[in-house]
Amino acid sequence: MGQPARRLQLCFQAALLFGLIATAVQAEASTGPDTTLITAPTEATEKGSWWKFYAGTMAIASNNYYDPHGVDFKWVYSRKDPLPADPRIYVAMHGSGGGEGTMRVFGPSSLGDIEVRTQDAEAYSQKWREWWTIGSDGTPYPGRRIAATLEFLTERYGIDVSKRGIVLGGSSMGGAGAVSQTMILPDPWRAAVAWSSALSGVIMPRQIAQRDPAQYGTFPPDNLANKALWDSFDFEVQSRKDPVVRGIHYRHAFSTNDQFSAGLKGASTQLLFVNLVEEQKIGGAFGWVKAGHAFYEDGVKLPNMSTFESPEQDVTLDRAHPAITHSTGNYPLLAKDRLKQAKFPRGHYNMGITWDHANIVDDSAEIVFPLKYKRRVDLGKGIPDQPENITISVTPRRARNFELRDGETLKWSWDGGALSGSATVTGDTVTVDDIPLVSGDSYKMLRIYR
Repeated sequence: MGQPARRLQLCFQAALLFGLIATAVQAEASTGPDTTLITAPTEATEKGSWWKFYAGTMAIASNNYYDPHGVDFKWVYSRKDPLPADPRIYVAMHGSGGGEGTMRVFGPSSLGDIEVRTQDAEAYSQKWREWWTIGSDGTPYPGRRIAATLEFLTERYGIDVSKRGIVLGGSSMGGAGAVSQTMILPDPWRAAVAWSSALSGVIMPRQIAQRDPAQYGTFPPDNLANKALWDSFDFEVQSRKDPVVRGIHYRHAFSTNDQFSAGLKGASTQLLFVNLVEEQKIGGAFGWVKAGHAFYEDGVKLPNMSTFESPEQDVTLDRAHPAITHSTGNYPLLAKDRLKQAKFPRGHYNMGITWDHANIVDDSAEIVFPLKYKRRVDLGKGIPDQPENITISVTPRRARNFELRDGETLKWSWDGGALSGSATVTGDTVTVDDIPLVSGDSYKMLRIYR
């Protein structure tokens, strides 16, 4: 080969190598997070008397970190005007078929000072449905898009989510996301989830797929090769071991004969969720009716348990919250009877029990929970009146300053010493049992100390 030809070959090889390197760099850039692609105007798109609405863009068609389908997504948010000094973000996830409609102008929910909405890929094709969990290749795209909006909003408004935390919520498919994202939302945002609010949420995909795999036909199959993937968003698995999940408060209103949440033999997977919350002593409250894919029923007067019953209630990250279990005000009373949905099609869990969030104490010396109970009556369709007197068990969750030491025995007192005793910490859990509550009494204090 002559010198000119040799030089030409070397130049070609160099160009090819450069092109490959450039392509690799470009590919790498297109597959990683890039928050510059997530934008929203500085001036509000629409305004109300007390809110401002902003319509944003996710220019992610060329970035498959956020979605692999080559399309741009929409996102929107609405905020109170003026914003409080320490605003809370509420992430609202739409139900199936709602990906476009929820992008319209709205004012923020009472669940947050800023309400942000993104889209499940189903908004662009039903074949791309993610159930606010994963794409067809098993990648958690919805959480990545949510995380990008959270980064945008916290930077724009200087929000410290380590205090009040964020709230996840949604109905139906959005309710699925309100639970799944407590398990798979990217760091650091998952640890900032204070509580989860679901309405008719389709929240137990693995157990539902055991009955109807086609419902999750857009997911990789639940087989040995994908076991770890399905484990990652299976509440039955994560509630037993994930410290973040165990520290979140869950609320849900649903129906026992919801066709989209039926497991094997038509069993309600949502009731399984309730029992897991109680078994693992996780904070939560629930109400259920018999109304198909709905959370209300004519003739039933249960409150909407997806939100707090009292304005004094809240769950934040800057202090512990009480996980209430084994309330004798529940209906049906026992976990095993909850699963007998033909006999007990309607019921409630932790209804009527509230706490005064502002006066919770969580410091190095003690945790103090102000607790009270107000029974509900005339609930309809065979649901009995709640009793006048109940007992509950109380487990502090996600203590910020009071350290729980495995194996240590702690002291407790109730109502200024009317009752007292001790309880031993096991792992991340210490529980005070048989605390008496009388309907209509004012707040009384449960103190846990060393």
